[in-house]
Amino acid sequence: MTGLAHFRLSKMSILFILAIILFWNPAIAVDTLVLRRGGAGDPESLDPHNFLNAFESTILTDLFIGLTTTSAMDTPMPGSAESWTVSDDGLTYTFILREGLAWSDGVAIDAYDFEWSFRHLMAPETASGSAPYFYPVENGEAISRGQMPVESLGVTALDDLTVEMRLEYPAPYLMDIIAINGKPLPRHRLEAHGSTWTRPGNMVTNGPFVLDDWVPGTYVKLIKNHNFYDAENVRLEEIYHIPSENMNTGFRRFRAGELDTLVFFPPEQLDWISKNMPEVLHLAPGLSVELYLFNTEHPPFDDAQVRLALSMAIDRETLVERVMRTGEIPAYGYVPPTVSNYPVFAEADFISVPYETRLEQARDLLAEAGFGPYNPLLVPLRYNTQDLQRRMAIAIAAMWKRIGVKAELLNTERKVLASDRKQGNFDVARWLRVGATYDPTSFLIHFHSDLSGVNLSRYNDVVYNNLFEKAWYSRDIDDRAARMLEAEEHVLRDHPAIPLYFYTGRRLVQTYVKGWIDNARGVYPSRWLWIEE
Repeated sequence: MTGLAHFRLSKMSILFILAIILFWNPAIAVDTLVLRRGGAGDPESLDPHNFLNAFESTILTDLFIGLTTTSAMDTPMPGSAESWTVSDDGLTYTFILREGLAWSDGVAIDAYDFEWSFRHLMAPETASGSAPYFYPVENGEAISRGQMPVESLGVTALDDLTVEMRLEYPAPYLMDIIAINGKPLPRHRLEAHGSTWTRPGNMVTNGPFVLDDWVPGTYVKLIKNHNFYDAENVRLEEIYHIPSENMNTGFRRFRAGELDTLVFFPPEQLDWISKNMPEVLHLAPGLSVELYLFNTEHPPFDDAQVRLALSMAIDRETLVERVMRTGEIPAYGYVPPTVSNYPVFAEADFISVPYETRLEQARDLLAEAGFGPYNPLLVPLRYNTQDLQRRMAIAIAAMWKRIGVKAELLNTERKVLASDRKQGNFDVARWLRVGATYDPTSFLIHFHSDLSGVNLSRYNDVVYNNLFEKAWYSRDIDDRAARMLEAEEHVLRDHPAIPLYFYTGRRLVQTYVKGWIDNARGVYPSRWLWIEE
């Protein structure tokens, strides 16, 4: 090979390499029409009536719009309905739809689609975890329990553009819950494809984006829905929701410019990020609480004394300061301080007891339950495969060891753990409870044995049920808050779950991503975002 030929080959190789770098490193060449969002994991379902977690909810907010929706600041605003009125007694809502609404395939949407969708949501065979939030709707609870036909639901299409919703008792969180959990389904696609209607090519949507591709473990790709009523104001053409359950991997990809936003990053990187990348750091108090759930049907965790002892032995201040390190608040109750309609917050009775004294009391409680040096309590602790959760479990296991408890640490993938929690296949398991609304009931309803579709702890207490129901059905906001506080104080004494800390949302957002406004619930619809180089 001549020197000239060698030079030409080398030059071509260099150009080829540069082309690859430009293509694969968006930090060098930012595509202003494409947003790549690093999420907490892979979705299990894209059915708006059967989603399980906040990551799925984020995707669904991009795909579907209910009668109401959320603003960039996570406040309720008109969605498919352009306006609504509320009767003086707060029991009748009348929604007026926008004219010309259509699914992404061009099929028209009218009030009867919403009537059918709410009936589908509340049908017992749907088994939607969102159904309890709509129990205030006339006959909603009875329908969900199979006691009345879906046609009796208090959601009626009065004409093509008018939806009337009748309640049995006031629900101050209604606009909030409709925006997140009251999304419509395309009836014609469900009837054509059955359970496969959510697959690419089968799914149609009414939101700003539509599903284009879904490669499990790799990405969910959405493209702009040009039939969306506000499409002209949606600036992005493509969205990639990319699972980044491994925080270190996600952080590396963000730094390399492969991700434009990232839900979580390793907490030990906070100081480095604050010093070297402060412009991309977003910390905000969250609408969520980290819990260790007990399966209260499994001995010995059916014993409240055992549950309380394990909770008392956890030094929450040490957890948030040395393990989390991103501003989390130690939790001694179940309801985070970011909720509304709840002026006073409950806390466990032992909060004021010095930690060393708590350890002594915890040992005494275990001894009364039959556990001690010659018969140590074994705790199988389930958590999802993630370095932060591993370190959290190790730290808590060390704290339990101080009261003579042996922890068996069991890690599984997030989707497996979610399924096992739902099926009751656990003794003690990690659960991040993210509020669907800013109402305290979002955090307390899952301890009710009947009202909740997500009573993962299998807790069943008549006193708590009665206390919660008095609050749930109350027509007075102040009385409702007082009764809810009484219910939380009661369930804390029983401790069906250990509250660990109230979450702080920690997100990284590239500076070229615009329109991002921090909020407690962590709802950031792609509709409101755009990219500027």
